[in-house]
This record gives sequence, structure tokens and C-alpha cells, in this order.
Amino acid sequence: MKSDHIIQIINEDLCVGCGTCVSICPNEALDIIIDKNKGIYIPKFNEKICNNCKTCLKVCPMYRFNLDSRNIPKDKKAENYLLGHFFNCYIGYATDVDIRYNSSSGGLITQLLIFALENKIIDGAIVTKMKKDNPLEPETFIARTKKDIIESSKSKYCPVPLNIVLREIINSKEDEKFAIVGLPCHINGIINAEKINKKLKDKIIIKFGIFCNHTPNFLATELYLEKKGIKKEKINKLEYRGDGWPGYMNIHLKDKSKINVPLPEYWHFIGSKIFYSKFCFMCQDATSESADISFGDAWLPEFMDDHIGTSIMISRTETGEKLLKMNKLENKIKLNKVNNNEVIKSQLEMLYVHKILNFRTKELLKHYNLFESNYLDFIIASLSFFNNYIFQFSFSMKVLKYMPFQIIWFYNTFFNTIYSIRARRN
Repeated sequence: MKSDHIIQIINEDLCVGCGTCVSICPNEALDIIIDKNKGIYIPKFNEKICNNCKTCLKVCPMYRFNLDSRNIPKDKKAENYLLGHFFNCYIGYATDVDIRYNSSSGGLITQLLIFALENKIIDGAIVTKMKKDNPLEPETFIARTKKDIIESSKSKYCPVPLNIVLREIINSKEDEKFAIVGLPCHINGIINAEKINKKLKDKIIIKFGIFCNHTPNFLATELYLEKKGIKKEKINKLEYRGDGWPGYMNIHLKDKSKINVPLPEYWHFIGSKIFYSKFCFMCQDATSESADISFGDAWLPEFMDDHIGTSIMISRTETGEKLLKMNKLENKIKLNKVNNNEVIKSQLEMLYVHKILNFRTKELLKHYNLFESNYLDFIIASLSFFNNYIFQFSFSMKVLKYMPFQIIWFYNTFFNTIYSIRARRN
């Protein structure tokens, strides 16, 4: 990187929009805005008050992205290349049926946060909900009640500047403790920030990480709704998951009506390669390896008929394992230990993309020896990245607006089939 501040990350389209730099900048020279053309959050830089301290770069998860900074004890190595360091792997769910049914998959994060709050382990949790006055945009906040935590449940398939709340954490009462729920990039940004500001390390005592395939940009949801004939100004509330598993996109309209779209139906569009950010093509952390506990859907054959919800969970640190073993938690969640191979099996395609294809994409962009290993993976990575690149132009978005869903479904299925085949052969 040539520049001494975050503008270099922005200019190279590598910003993930996590908001870490905005919160940590000592001169408050950064703000967070939405780039309407790209559908992502980016920092807005005020050069007049920047003192060139380089703090923004030091905390950026892209600038300092390094898997060696994970929560691995100094005397240990990562147990598994695909999953990183861990203590135990589990499959489970919240015993409260309402919490379980109305979460993305099993309700474990929601229940654990409520438990930690009610037992005074934490004073609040950094979480996300969709804005009431703008239901297509997320709102990051500190949940301090059970109601707040439940309101923040369910996945958000859009960019989230989670770490802009870090400034509020730094300025909170001296003895307050917090949990945080974020994607791998959010967690890695926080770990970088903790090296700069010791208060954060003392205050954020639990990090819950979410498995992440990628983050669709805002254009994905906006264009999908437009193609479905749903005007965004008529939407009162939008939920990407909920109502059982794998769940529905629930679109609540201002006229009190509700539209339910099954996850498999809308994800073929919103989750397609078309709406990836450049950073997501380079990220090699699929399972939140830096978190204390990480969570994902149990995409396994034996749970395909489970319409209430079940989660895969990985405890990675002593902090995470200690929380799960607390006696008072026994009746709140149901857990079964599983072999790490079950976790890998449930996320096989995603792990192939992050651990193999994304590594090839980094080679492609950094001009390394491209054919040093399997050339077929390099070709697949190049094809995926090129297809995403052509959809960055405005004329491509206009074409997508009129393109039948069936063609986009075929486009997405084509890549997923290739990933599935290669994942099973690697």
C-alpha cells in the first residue's frame, strides 16, 4: 500500500465497510457513508484534520489481514487448516421454541446473549437490526435488554458498519463489559483495534462470530425488490431470515400486508457472485476463526427436514468454552459434541471458496506465481472474479433489471455446481 491513510484501501476497492477506522481515528477525521453506485459503506475522509498517524491503516482488517493473528495460543498451531484453532465443535439449538423458530438457525447466539446479560456477565451486546425509518439499511447499536437482543436476531444480508459503535464502547462506564456479534471482517477489525486501544480489550469480553460466505451489497436487495415489483418506499419492515429454517425473507408493507419469499428462492439472486465486493473474493476466513465462539447453519442431510432450526457451533477460546460450560446454561440450550469433520461437511463449498479459490484470487491480484498449484482452481477463481467485475458497470445493472430470474438462477447454479464438484475432490 502506497498511501499513509485509509484512502488507499478505498481507491483499490478493498474497503469492507466495517467502520473500525471511523471509531478508532484519534482526530475523528473519518465518517461512514454509503457509496450509492457500489452499494457499500466506505469511510469519508477529511484530509484537513488528519494528522497522518496511520491508525486507520493499523486497524483495517484488509490492510492487516493475517490469519496468524487468530485466537491461537502461542504454544499451539491451528488444529485444522479449514477451521482454524478450536476447543470443541457442537450442533445445537435454543430450548426456547420461540427464540429458536424466529432466529436464523437455532437461536444459539440470541439465547447466549440473553443468558450473559441476565447473569451480569455483560452489560450489553453490540448487535444489528434494520432501521425503522429506512428498513433496507442496518442499524448497529448496544443491546442492553432481552427485548433489544431478540429484536436484533436473524441474519442481515447487506453491508453492516458494525464497528462504528466501538467509539461508544470506549466512552462507556469504566467497569462495563460487552459482547459483540459480527462477521469475520468485523471481528478481525476489533482485534486490530484492541492492539491500539487497551480499553476495548478490557471491555469487549466475548466475541461471537458468524460464518460468512460473503456480504451482498445493497444493490442486491434493491434490484431484487424492483424486479419483484415491490417499491422500497412501501416497505415498513424487512427481515432476511426467520419463521423457521431455512426461513423466509419477510417483507412487511405499510398497508399491513406481508410478502414471504423462501430463502432458496431469493438467495439465488441476492447471494449470487454478481453482488460480491472485491474484499470478499480475497477473504480466507469463512468461519470467524478469531472469535471466541463461531456459529453457522447446520447444512447437513440429517437436518434438512428440521424446519425449526439447528446451528453448527465452534468454541475457539477458553472464554468461549467456559461460557458454554456454565451450569445455569444447561436448560437454556441443547448441545451435542460433534467431530470437526461434520462442521467441514456442512460448510464444504464455502470452505473451498474461501480457503482455495480466494487464495487463488489473491495470487491473481498480486501477480504471484499463478500456476504454482492446481491450475483448474486458478481458472475457476479467475472466471468468478471476472464475472463479478463486468457487473460493476452501470450498463450491466440495467441489463440485470430486465434479465429473467431463470437466467440468473442458471448463472448462480453453474458456479455452485462447479464449487461443489471441486470441493469434494480437494
